[in-house]
Amino acid sequence: MSRPRSPGRPLLLVIGRIGAGLSLVLCVLVQWINHDFFPPNVSISQYGLGPRGWVFTVWVTMVSLAVLMLQAGGSVDHHRVGNWLVAGSIGLVVMGVVRTDANGLQQSLHARVHMIASIVGLIALPIGMALAMSNAGPRWRTMSWVLVGLSSLCLVMVLVSAAGVATPGLDAQHSWSLWQSVAVTVDMLLLAGFGLTSFPSRQDQQRVPTRVGRR
Repeated sequence: MSRPRSPGRPLLLVIGRIGAGLSLVLCVLVQWINHDFFPPNVSISQYGLGPRGWVFTVWVTMVSLAVLMLQAGGSVDHHRVGNWLVAGSIGLVVMGVVRTDANGLQQSLHARVHMIASIVGLIALPIGMALAMSNAGPRWRTMSWVLVGLSSLCLVMVLVSAAGVATPGLDAQHSWSLWQSVAVTVDMLLLAGFGLTSFPSRQDQQRVPTRVGRR
């Protein structure tokens, strides 16, 4: 569903694309400063602990800002898209602000709030981005839902690991960390695709040649 755009909307797209690029850089940076690349030793939530935890907060907040700006400046305007993206963004921000437990066992109240927020963010945000890419080409739309499927599968494996099942050949804790990291990586690829396929509405694109023809 397209919408008329205000003069400031192209700026929102620019902000969103810059935010998406910075999010990818911060995703690598937060792993680098924690010396924890694949396969990870700890869950991504652990990156929010310690004196450098603010980098984790900046990262997830940047992701939230990027997707909201891309959706606000893009050509898709449907309440269900906005609802998914807003819910996911709130989940990410809460996850970034409210810390988990240092032992990773999610025993305290704030750790449980962190866990619930992360689940909301990791489920709602990918679905919202895929819906927002509905005006992209068929290949991009297919790719977006394939990535959503992969991300969902990884989250299922996270729950399996949380139940104490060791996969794939790792103990339960490292299984949790691995599948969560894979899910986040897939979501970051989806964010990159969202940024690449976010364009002004067709109505705005058609106004330019019309004005040129009148001259």
